Amino acid sequence: DLKILSDKGKILVNDLANVDKQISQFEFEKKRADDEIEAARKEIQILAQNSNKLDEERIELQEIINTQKESREIEEKSKLNLQNEFKECESKYNTAVNELNNIRIEFEKLLAERKNVENAIGRAQSALDTIDRNIEKREADINSAVNEKTNLFNVIEQSQKEADENQNVKTKLQDEEEEISSKYKSIQSIINEKEDKQNDLRKEREILTEEIHKSDLRLNEIEMKIENLKEHIKENYSLTLEKKEFDDLDGFNFEERGNEVLILKQRIKSLGPINLLAYSEYEEEKERFDFLNNQRNDLTESEKDIIKTIEEINITAQQLFSDTFEKIRQNFTKIFGALFNPGDEADLRMEEGEDSLEAKIEIIAKPKGKRPTSIELLSGGEKTLTAIALLFSIYLVKPSPFCILDEIDAPLDDANIDRFNKIIDDFSESTQFIVVTHNKKTMEVANTLYGVTMQEDGISKLVSVRFNEDFELTSN
Repeated sequence: DLKILSDKGKILVNDLANVDKQISQFEFEKKRADDEIEAARKEIQILAQNSNKLDEERIELQEIINTQKESREIEEKSKLNLQNEFKECESKYNTAVNELNNIRIEFEKLLAERKNVENAIGRAQSALDTIDRNIEKREADINSAVNEKTNLFNVIEQSQKEADENQNVKTKLQDEEEEISSKYKSIQSIINEKEDKQNDLRKEREILTEEIHKSDLRLNEIEMKIENLKEHIKENYSLTLEKKEFDDLDGFNFEERGNEVLILKQRIKSLGPINLLAYSEYEEEKERFDFLNNQRNDLTESEKDIIKTIEEINITAQQLFSDTFEKIRQNFTKIFGALFNPGDEADLRMEEGEDSLEAKIEIIAKPKGKRPTSIELLSGGEKTLTAIALLFSIYLVKPSPFCILDEIDAPLDDANIDRFNKIIDDFSESTQFIVVTHNKKTMEVANTLYGVTMQEDGISKLVSVRFNEDFELTSN
């Protein structure tokens, strides 16, 4: 039941804080609306004065307009007279211009006809000159053709004489050709006989070559079988065969020796297969075993080194954690006393009998007049102040030049806000704080405010306000 009431109390406190915020917002909006109404009234007065001035100016301008209208009517009448005179002059001018244009057109036609005639005369004269030149050229061609004809007749006569001489030579050459052809035929018949004999000899040589090749192949095959037989006997029986002549070939019992060889083969076969690779396989397995054993030893040594390093890290981390925890504990006690009353108790306790790096940490906060068994039994504001005390205790161990706090003061009431602002003010000597807040008291202690306003509907604007020592406002 206490927990339910505490939760309801928290909800009510939060609702009250929200209502205070909404009231502050409404007051701010009301003040802004009053300022806007006052500004609108002043603007209406200024606009009324301007309207009176404009009415006086309008009357003066109306009188000037009437005067201008009268003078304009007089000018309009004179303008109509001038326009009529201008139209008459314009019609006369257009008639004269049309006549001048007709004369110019006729003149241009005559000039064009004259130019065409001159061009035709020029073309005819050039055609006559061309004809005269062609006539002279044809006469020169005729004279050259006559001379060339005479030369050709002379050349034909000379060529006829040479043709007769060549005919005589041709007849002699034909006789010589017939004689040479008869000799060639007799020689060709002799060559054909020789070629037939040569073809017969070539066929006989091919037959002999083929027989020799077959004999060589058979001999090589026999020699290869002999060599294989020697190798087989050497491998199986460790005997080297040599060519030898025996005196007792007639009395040698080949059948008995063959049976002995057969018995020996069966005895060798009964021994089973022999693994000739056993030694090489043993060497490979031994080498693999030595390699894996070395790897295992290396891993064992590495494991020992890593365990030793982890132990050293754990010892160092435990020492650092213990030192840091003790500093945070002292800072927490000190800051908790500053946020609450001097008689209030606060402490940090580590679970005993456990590793300091894994042990649980208990936060003890006992405001004056209360003895809660758990921090959960504190009010929302007390929990927040306790959290702020712990936060700044950790912060003091390793401070930084900047710190950003977002809505950290939302659950605090006015009394606790004053304590929170005092802590911020104390720490601001060495650290610059940026606080996101909606609390008026927190805004009052700030040196500079940044906010977003909407002077015109739908248009947001960033506004900054800086407070100096004389409480003068500077707006950017």
